[in-house]
Amino acid sequence: MTSTKIQFLVQMTCESCVKAVKQSLQNVPGVNDVEVNLKEGSVVVDSILPTLEVQKKLESTGRPVAIKGYDGSIAAVSILEAGEESIKGVVRFVQASPNTCIIDGTIDGLVPGEHSIEVHECGDLSRGVLTVTAPLTLFTVAGCESVGKLFNPVGYAGKRNYGSLGQITAERNGRAAFRIEDNVLRLSDVIGRSLVVSSQ
Repeated sequence: MTSTKIQFLVQMTCESCVKAVKQSLQNVPGVNDVEVNLKEGSVVVDSILPTLEVQKKLESTGRPVAIKGYDGSIAAVSILEAGEESIKGVVRFVQASPNTCIIDGTIDGLVPGEHSIEVHECGDLSRGVLTVTAPLTLFTVAGCESVGKLFNPVGYAGKRNYGSLGQITAERNGRAAFRIEDNVLRLSDVIGRSLVVSSQ
């Protein structure tokens, strides 16, 4: 699995803060390296873990933590706030290498269980988006027409639908925290499109 370097802003005032931050991530499976800069209040974590999981470890020190971005990578963010009012989230797309796109996110307010996550051809949310419960290829759900069909570029002949990113699982509390490593999708193909999460 490809690791990414996630940069966090962490409120730190002294060397004991630095020590506490480093200890919070020490011996955590999936964390490869931690770089702490006290002067800048910056913590860069090289990891294969979902961003939220790393953030929780840092917050366990009792310090305020904010995600700054991905170090040394091209990235984009999709903020999920259209559709069902109770469903909110942030999904980050990071082009970690020319052949690897990392999709890392947290979505709250979902019905517990499996959900599909997909890129659709249009980013037009003018007619709203409802929670999709029918097969997306049919597009019979009112309010979902403006996002278009599942994104498949002209000439793409892969084994799966290009925009089909896979499955995520919402826990009992309705939260899905995930990290998907995709070797098909390119970050440049996501810009201007919509991200759809649908129940099975």
